[in-house]
Amino acid sequence: MASIVASLVFLELAKHFSELVIWCALLLGPSVMIVLGALMMVPVEGKWPMPGIIGAIKFSLGCCFFVCVLCCWRDLVPFSAALMRTIIKVMEIHTSMMFVSIWGALMSCAWSLLCCMSLLAFFIHDEEAMAKLTKGKASSSPAKAGFVFVFGFVQYWGLMVAMDAAYTACCGVFGRWYFAKDRRPGDTPVMSAIKDAYTTSFGSICLGAFIVALIRALELLVRTLRREAQEDGNIVLCLILLMVECVIDCIGDIMEWVCSWAYVQCALRGLSFFQACSATFALAVHAGVDSIVSRSVVGMVPLLGALPAGLCAGGGAGYLVFSMTAQDCTQGERWTVVVICMWLGLCTSWAALMPLKSGASTIIMCFAEEPDYLRNLDPSLHHKFCDLDDARSSIASSRSSRPSIDPRELRATPMLEMQGSRQLQVTVPQGVSAGQMVQVQTPEGQMLQVQVPAGYGPGKR
Repeated sequence: MASIVASLVFLELAKHFSELVIWCALLLGPSVMIVLGALMMVPVEGKWPMPGIIGAIKFSLGCCFFVCVLCCWRDLVPFSAALMRTIIKVMEIHTSMMFVSIWGALMSCAWSLLCCMSLLAFFIHDEEAMAKLTKGKASSSPAKAGFVFVFGFVQYWGLMVAMDAAYTACCGVFGRWYFAKDRRPGDTPVMSAIKDAYTTSFGSICLGAFIVALIRALELLVRTLRREAQEDGNIVLCLILLMVECVIDCIGDIMEWVCSWAYVQCALRGLSFFQACSATFALAVHAGVDSIVSRSVVGMVPLLGALPAGLCAGGGAGYLVFSMTAQDCTQGERWTVVVICMWLGLCTSWAALMPLKSGASTIIMCFAEEPDYLRNLDPSLHHKFCDLDDARSSIASSRSSRPSIDPRELRATPMLEMQGSRQLQVTVPQGVSAGQMVQVQTPEGQMLQVQVPAGYGPGKR
């Protein structure tokens, strides 16, 4: 509860001092590197000079990154601050989104605990078989290699499904706000978004998490093999596996990024996973959404807000543990309780602030398709979007060239579920029969995909 209160306080501060919060989020990483590097440079008897050399390198890199952020990312702050203020306004209207995100984090923790308990139960039931799987080296034991891969895959998959479902539900809430469906009498946007995320879009979420979990499990296996090679002193194999691990890690990061945007399409349209990926690609190519995405750094803010909550939780636990516990408790036990409380506070606050990330993704995606809605909702943010020269020129170019685009190449279909219902008269073209899909263009220039009903043929309306 204390972490949730701290998150609410942070959101209130972020709304009033948005640019300062964005700057702090950008400079957090370089600042941590500078502090750690300075601490490592302090001489310690028997452990110097190697830690000091590494500390000097970290300190220098941190200073370089600090200067680069100040010089190169300065232009990103006004837009990100305006976007964050709008997101916080929506979160104030639908505060229960924070609990949806926390629920996803709790389900992730429960799944991880269930996997560990299952492993422990298997160990108790058949200790000999468990010893064969865990002892030895994965490089010489296919059984252990398979165990590492399967266990890592199962754990990653469950964790990501729980978190991604909550993320998709929050995206649905922001989509309903953007298209004004949250203002309809009797409509409950949060419950509707939760229902869609855990029913209509749940299969797409599971598929995306499945692909990412496969990549992460493979990365875990390669990391295990690399550590074994490092322990054996096999430098060549260690370097090769380190490069392979780096490549797999990059692929996993790319896939997670693609999924985060595909889930927005799943929340807005109810598309399948691969259709959502195609729709995202179409928006990036034809609507210039990629240039807008590169200007947003709101995704860095949740970690910044979670740090004070974690420190407060750890500090409160430390005060209670060290002042009120029995004398027979050891220092190690007390510090263990403090660290656990700090970690729980950090994770809870981070989860409560994750709607900031889902809100940024959803608003950017919605603006790329229907920018006029944002003009009515938040004129100042709409002005910030239009001030992005590269995004504006890309969108203008795509609109001017829409008649020359082959509709078969534009796969961002069907029409957004969030928008109001409209009727469009379509003449069935030659060569198309009932049940087939045809793509048509609305008077506004948007491409739709329509299924020909039964009993209709070429020439009929």
